[in-house]
Amino acid sequence: MSPPPPPPAPDVGERLRLLARVGRIMASDLELYEMLQMTADALHELLGFANVDLPLLDEQDPGTLVIRIRGGSYKREIRHEDRISIERGVMGAAIRERKTQRVDDVAADPRYVQPPSGLTMRAELAVPILHSGRPLGVVNVEGPEPFTPLEVELIEMVADYLAIAIGNRRLSEQERRLAVVEERQRLARELHDSVTQLLFSSTLLAETIPVLFQKDSAAAEKKLAQLLDLNRRALGEMRALLRELAPANRVPVDFSSRELPAPSFVVLHRQGLVEALRMELQALEAQGVGVRLEAATYERQSREREEILLRVAQEALANVAKHSGAREVSVTLVSQPHEVRLSVRDNGRGFDARQVRQTGAVPVVGSRAQAGLGIASMRERLRAHSGELALESAPGHGTHVEVRLPR
Repeated sequence: MSPPPPPPAPDVGERLRLLARVGRIMASDLELYEMLQMTADALHELLGFANVDLPLLDEQDPGTLVIRIRGGSYKREIRHEDRISIERGVMGAAIRERKTQRVDDVAADPRYVQPPSGLTMRAELAVPILHSGRPLGVVNVEGPEPFTPLEVELIEMVADYLAIAIGNRRLSEQERRLAVVEERQRLARELHDSVTQLLFSSTLLAETIPVLFQKDSAAAEKKLAQLLDLNRRALGEMRALLRELAPANRVPVDFSSRELPAPSFVVLHRQGLVEALRMELQALEAQGVGVRLEAATYERQSREREEILLRVAQEALANVAKHSGAREVSVTLVSQPHEVRLSVRDNGRGFDARQVRQTGAVPVVGSRAQAGLGIASMRERLRAHSGELALESAPGHGTHVEVRLPR
């Protein structure tokens, strides 16, 4: 009896659904191993990888990989925990060499370790999970056919997500042990104002692309490029945030790893607020929104104040992308003798601003019934530096957010 034919290669829609699901998993507050198991299941269910392993290095014995999380056939057939030395196997090579290991025919590779279940596949792909250059574990998948370059890139992106998520969870555990409540609140604000906004936008975009591919493949290809850019920006923002929060004796994050773009607040520190805002507007422009930036009279402020202005602008622009349906948005930055003014104005659907002043929430047209604008987050940032925020909007008349920050 001939063996069953291999499953067809996952289509673009399935790949996009994987990115959307992994983004939601990473943005959740799941426990570490629950988050890893959901990721392994997504790799199997959405991409059809027959066997999935997500081993982590033993923190007490960094020379050993501990395999507790599995997907596909391995999840059904192997019920026990395995421990394997990093000196053995394709996964061990990924850890030792700190780079992706792609094996098209495991029978011809002497490094291959036969699994205890006997469920041997033809091809194996092992991608190290690296955080600040330090290996944490491996994303290992197996299948009946060699992996394509796009599949390799996709699994590398998943490994990057996991590195960030694992590092963030371990950092959170450390914060809880030290009871650094104030720092934890700041981390939540930073995550909301940068990474979560980008992941939310990428999820919305991913949901539209499979349908668009059936109507206009050229337009869908452009949307796919935007989606990958949003995900890379989210990774860059998170890595930069982890670098800022990491202890001083840790190895710094390498921003050049896998060609991730510099996050906006890194651009802020290197080139100033105007360039950082320009980068944010370029991302919005890529989604089809007309943008304009006016900053001819702006004078550089302290790093701390420019960070506040950038985060408030990010929140306002994220609301434009998610809720407003605007065709145009303008950002104005003005330096006056005693204050700096930041204005974000769009021509979108608008809302009842009085309700926001009373409740801090905005009724959004469509299925996402009650979405917050992050007004509290904006005002909290400004209040600490005697700043003020004014919000003007009315249904059908767009929205205007204005910030005044003393110099």
